[in-house]
Amino acid sequence: MAKKNIKGQINFFRFMAVIGVVVIIFVVNEFFNAAPGLPISTVHNGPPPTKACLGCHVKEAENTPIMPHRPMDNCIFCHKPSGKK
Repeated sequence: MAKKNIKGQINFFRFMAVIGVVVIIFVVNEFFNAAPGLPISTVHNGPPPTKACLGCHVKEAENTPIMPHRPMDNCIFCHKPSGKK
């Protein structure tokens, strides 16, 4: 009877592992989609150079939100251009 119980435990842990992998994939996907899109403006046409982003978002420029993370090499990796004006 011990064999049947072990087989049931193995199936349970496989099922829980599959659920865990699905949850991890979902959380990582949502993390990368959490960054707001770049609004369409004259500054954001095309991928802006990193220096231009840092020039506005690190210092307190008027009507520009402060960048809440460390400077990255490229803004487009997380912030996709949005279709909103």
